[in-house]
Amino acid sequence: MPLPFDDKVFWVTGASGALGRATALLLAERGATVVASGRSVAETDFGDAPRIDRLPVDVTDDASVRAGFAALLERHGRIDGLVASTNVGAFADFLELTDDDWLRVIQAKLLGSVRPVRAALPTLIDQAKGAIVLISGRGGIDPPPQHFPGASVNAALDLLAQSLGRRYGPDGVRVNAVAPGPIQSPRSARLAGATEERKRFSRTATPGPGLPADVAEAVAFLLSDAAKFVNGSRLYVDGGGQPYA
Repeated sequence: MPLPFDDKVFWVTGASGALGRATALLLAERGATVVASGRSVAETDFGDAPRIDRLPVDVTDDASVRAGFAALLERHGRIDGLVASTNVGAFADFLELTDDDWLRVIQAKLLGSVRPVRAALPTLIDQAKGAIVLISGRGGIDPPPQHFPGASVNAALDLLAQSLGRRYGPDGVRVNAVAPGPIQSPRSARLAGATEERKRFSRTATPGPGLPADVAEAVAFLLSDAAKFVNGSRLYVDGGGQPYA
């Protein structure tokens, strides 16, 4: 019986992180060839997944991104979808944040998503078919305390997905965002006890936190033909947000 993503080639950036790794594993499990990128992807444990092709790429370096995409095409001859999953934190009071703090987040998460999209988009347009998913975050509309750069970039990514979807939908390319809320990961564990305010923000209407696999399922849906009329949207994976009570 064929799997949902048989014969598909997907590029997942940030595949060394919790969300990128879970996404790469799920797509491979469902039949896709997954080109998994990241600076430390060579050391990332993907178990015995046979359909994962590791490709070291630094998304903060445009030359590295373009060279990585060229290598992807040389190896596989096509691309059916891109998942831009990159994250970096800069948590502090607004007045304590420096330009370097802001630029680090912008370089890694905002431009680190823009660069792979820019590299892959011409090929997707030529094929007249493809899907792009940007990983943003619930902070784009409901910012947690002391998460100013990350929340601002999440909002920018949501707007970017909407803009790209409208611009390139006529060319056969769908672009959507997935906005996770509190998700269980090494990063969230480090932040969990920082302040009472952050603990409050981490509470969700559906008891959480969510799992990286929950985000991966949402990404897989948006990449699939089941979402063929979903474009320029933002899909929350956040347990319904904070409870009213």
